[in-house]
Amino acid sequence: MNAAQPLAEYLKAKSSLKDDEIGLVCAHFKSETIGKETAIVTEGRRYRKLVFVTEGILRLFVRTPDGDEVVKNFAEANDFFADLECIERDLPAVINVTTITDCTLFTLSKVDTDRLIRQLPKWEHMMREGAMQTMNEMIRKQTFLRMGTSVDQYRHLVKNHPNLIQQVSLKYIASYLGITQSSLSRIRKQG
Repeated sequence: MNAAQPLAEYLKAKSSLKDDEIGLVCAHFKSETIGKETAIVTEGRRYRKLVFVTEGILRLFVRTPDGDEVVKNFAEANDFFADLECIERDLPAVINVTTITDCTLFTLSKVDTDRLIRQLPKWEHMMREGAMQTMNEMIRKQTFLRMGTSVDQYRHLVKNHPNLIQQVSLKYIASYLGITQSSLSRIRKQG
């Protein structure tokens, strides 16, 4: 299988791009294999790439003033992530991104983004549309964290993201749910 196949399949399913346009887009992305527990984006530093996850899980988090890490989201296979302001305006990142598992990513640098937009002008619109869809998905994910009990929230996560439950450390899941690890352990025992 072609290394870019997951990205090509995603674009075919989620966009109106023709096969030759999908090939052009895929040709601009670079494959990166990154080991488990590796920092990709560090708050305060610049990271000017659009990222498509083909394998693995990423953890997106912020640090509190006390230095505690608070998980804001996870990115799994077939998820995009980017800080468009960081890419377009060369601003420092406001979030941290670390691999949880070994990951294969396809990345599109700012230079390659600009080159691709010149060759395929509708790519810029598609990036913005994709960013809005990603933001809406994050809002939907966060909505369940504000509704119901911790038990309801955990069950929702189990039902809708079983891969996370199987591969992500309990401390990260607890942080994402906004509860302690001991509370999460009790919830898991309840079944």
